[in-house]
Amino acid sequence: MAASVYSRTLQKAADLIGGRARLCRHLHVPAAELQKWIDDKAVPPMGVFLRAVDLIIEETPPPGNASDPGEPAPPRDCSPADGEPTQY
Repeated sequence: MAASVYSRTLQKAADLIGGRARLCRHLHVPAAELQKWIDDKAVPPMGVFLRAVDLIIEETPPPGNASDPGEPAPPRDCSPADGEPTQY
């Protein structure tokens, strides 16, 4: 069975911040609770989950190779190169 979005998000946040102990301190949660959420044995409170999402957003560099780090990445065009609609 695939890991839930909660589990994957919390594990990614732990990886980015330097481990589960640091994530527990950042989220102000007991290690045993974090372990349950990562193991998909329980669902974290929405506020905790959203703080983990915020951490991931803050710690992840924007896509692209902008010459200036403060320069926003150009918008991506989702249409196919030939202009024909994609069949799903």
